[in-house]
Amino acid sequence: MKKFLKEIEDNICGLLLLAMMVLTCINVFARYVFKSSMPFVEELTALGLVIISLSGAAVAAKRGAHLGLTVLTDLLPEKVQKGCVLLGHLLGTVFGLVLLGFGISMAALEYELKLVTAGMQWPEWMLGVFVPVSGAVLTVRYMQLFIRDLKGKEEKS
Repeated sequence: MKKFLKEIEDNICGLLLLAMMVLTCINVFARYVFKSSMPFVEELTALGLVIISLSGAAVAAKRGAHLGLTVLTDLLPEKVQKGCVLLGHLLGTVFGLVLLGFGISMAALEYELKLVTAGMQWPEWMLGVFVPVSGAVLTVRYMQLFIRDLKGKEEKS
């Protein structure tokens, strides 16, 4: 259980991908065999895609695996390179905070307007709440990276 919680974003992505695959396969089967599809599957898979995308960003941040172009920074001295890495982590943290803020605003507006999804008629805010949650997780992961790299920088100096 401890390992599951430690890698919660990875596990959420894996479980959602599995669920999306199963639902899509069932929907395709139903469309070709029974000549009728299930419209709610499209809504659920679209939601899953949003959650996987945002959770995947947190996974990549946790692993320090976001893509970067280092053509210019490789030419700089090592201390400046480390400063650029820390700046990147700070900008990632700011992005997570912006995502959190705008996500809260979006979900609150959906709640106030009582918006519902087209197929399932679920409240939109229940789906939209995943944006600020993912923004919070992304913020935490980038802060962890910043602190880790800052401590590594201090130890080597």
